Amino acid sequence: MSLVPGALAIAGMGVTEQGRRLGVPPRELRRVALERALDDAGITRRDVDGYIGTSGAVFDDVRHLGLAPRFAWTMQAGGSTAIWSVLNAIGAILTGQAATVVCVYGAAPSSTDQAANPASPDPAAPATDNGATNGGVTTGYGSFGYGYPRMYGMIGAAAAHAFHARRHMHNYGTTSRDLGAVAVTQRAYAARRPGTIGYGEPISIDDHQSSRMVVDPFRLLDCCRDTDGGVALVVTTTERARDLRAQPVLVLGLGTGHNIRNWWTGEVFDLHDDIAPAATTAFGQAGLTARDVDVASLYDPFTISPIMQLEAYGFCEPGEGGPFVSSGATGPGGLVPTNTGGGQLSGFYATGFTAVAEGVWQLRGEGGATQVADARVALVSGHGGNGGVQNTWSHATMLLGAA
Repeated sequence: MSLVPGALAIAGMGVTEQGRRLGVPPRELRRVALERALDDAGITRRDVDGYIGTSGAVFDDVRHLGLAPRFAWTMQAGGSTAIWSVLNAIGAILTGQAATVVCVYGAAPSSTDQAANPASPDPAAPATDNGATNGGVTTGYGSFGYGYPRMYGMIGAAAAHAFHARRHMHNYGTTSRDLGAVAVTQRAYAARRPGTIGYGEPISIDDHQSSRMVVDPFRLLDCCRDTDGGVALVVTTTERARDLRAQPVLVLGLGTGHNIRNWWTGEVFDLHDDIAPAATTAFGQAGLTARDVDVASLYDPFTISPIMQLEAYGFCEPGEGGPFVSSGATGPGGLVPTNTGGGQLSGFYATGFTAVAEGVWQLRGEGGATQVADARVALVSGHGGNGGVQNTWSHATMLLGAA
């Protein structure tokens, strides 16, 4: 059984307020996101027969949210979870397990230190809302959850991604100013988009260069910030979606890869992810090429990430990602406007749902001041999780189309 391009759709989306230290429990964020998604689609809770929770241990959300689905499960693949949830929702629909599936995210990492506070305001995840736990000890996706190197002092995502950046600099001569071009371009988008953490606050390359060093070569403005918020998606058939309230966004293709494969070959730092099979599958299903993409919404925890993904997806040659961004190719009116809401660096950090939400907004013509004219095809990527050692991230590719 294979995906027919455009046969399935995102028929509704709900996005809560996004920001730092909102003080709202994660489960409440999920409730608000769900209700907004149902209202967007014009359906009720009774219409939902599949539930996929994506924020950690959310097994009893269905009771709190007032749902009565045929199935409910939680899944976690780091920042690729958002696309994986859509993929799994489609699988459930195609195999007759459900007709309408909601994929729900909600977390408040900047408001609660759940790993340190077992009495978290979110009872669904007493130790952490972003990863697996064992006896109250974080074992999955917290700041220490990047495999055995943490035992030797390699702590957190910034240190891991810094290997990608330094390797790229060694191989191609990429500079800190190239990284800064990503930060400046995406902040320029966010500065014009109300509701982002960068709204009204553009930055210059000098601002980037003078920001403090976090982990070489990343400066503060090379790094995203945790934010609180919720996002919910309604996935169903396009046939049904056309009878609902919101303008549907078509799923044209989906693909996955995992960088553990490149760990065995010694290329794990040379390649940001194992993007080749993910891209080949998604673009092959859609019958499209990179030239058909009108807007790119790429997972961007650090500035090196869009650079290496732009190269891997074929928008420019290997090693040319930095100059490509500096040329304005990813900015307004560029060859491939990228992360047009500021991305996770300057928009908000919803663990992969940031990219999906922006793709949906652009294809529905709801991008506001940074709307890409006549956007018909959006490339969305997800990245995260690991295979037990640094930089063995999973990757997910999704191509969305305007109805």
